[in-house]
Amino acid sequence: MYPLGLGVVSWWWIAVLVTAAFWVLLVPGMPTRTYRIRTALAPVAVMLFGIGSYYAKHMEAATVLTMYSTAIAAIMTGILGHRRELARRLTELQEKGGSEDEAAPPAMLAQLLASFVVFGGLTLWALR
Repeated sequence: MYPLGLGVVSWWWIAVLVTAAFWVLLVPGMPTRTYRIRTALAPVAVMLFGIGSYYAKHMEAATVLTMYSTAIAAIMTGILGHRRELARRLTELQEKGGSEDEAAPPAMLAQLLASFVVFGGLTLWALR
């Protein structure tokens, strides 16, 4: 089964492009080196989960790459537009010694949730 009729090579290219867009749009906006490294490693963590699914559940490569690409795109679109506010709040919490869990603005969390619902639906549609 090839999602949307695209082969594995096409899904690899899509995954590479989505990852590059993630790094270009989100990593530079983080306020400190530590946050930039954490943000840059997020796609790696998602890919490790995908590799685990590929081997443990014997999923097809195109299916795993589709899920990876849409998950990274969902995270990226869920945060876009709130990067400055998130960076400001992270900086303030780091100075005060507060918990990072409080850093995400409520509007960003709502956008992130909506993004996961939309991209999750697109993934289910593509894998039907």
